Amino acid sequence: MEPTYTILGGDGKQYGPVTAEQFRDWARDGRVSGETQVWRNDQPAWVAAAALPELGVVAPTAIAAPAPGPIVMPVQDAELEARLKSGASWFYWIAAISLINSVLIMTGSRWDFAIGLGITREIDYRLAGSSAVTAFALDLLAAGIVAMFGFFAIKRHTWAFIIGMALLALDTVLTILQKSWLSAAFHVWALISIFMAFKACRALRG
Repeated sequence: MEPTYTILGGDGKQYGPVTAEQFRDWARDGRVSGETQVWRNDQPAWVAAAALPELGVVAPTAIAAPAPGPIVMPVQDAELEARLKSGASWFYWIAAISLINSVLIMTGSRWDFAIGLGITREIDYRLAGSSAVTAFALDLLAAGIVAMFGFFAIKRHTWAFIIGMALLALDTVLTILQKSWLSAAFHVWALISIFMAFKACRALRG
């Protein structure tokens, strides 16, 4: 797994995470230096960028030029980051609301939220009456898998988007078979939002 790096800018704010290649691009632009404090996601503490050979920067000499000014995150990157997090958060919403739906169904409610998973709804209606514990355990498993995709998607793992969208597409087909048209419509909207986040993720990874 490729490590990522969080940068402490001269303005005291944190930027990233970014890849080593993105850091080297910033170094070539003069926005970071060997003195810049960096936290690599697999290390316990902040270190100077020069201490990480893969970043390709060196510690300044005694006659080095003054340190560059604060890092300014490009507007386009900030917009892409916001789109990525907004779309990936759909995984969390779907997982959470699916569990709420399960509780509603098991307590005899006649309504639930349309955004929930079709698979958990299918499990609840088939098993809740005879084995509520088993049904809820399966619901937790399904919701946990969806939430896992959200966790890795926000960390810019493209595979999480691809597999997550494929499984949600299958779940959309299930909601159509259940004739839950509003739920199917929400699924399509979620898939579009997640796909836009996937495109933003690819753009940020370069």
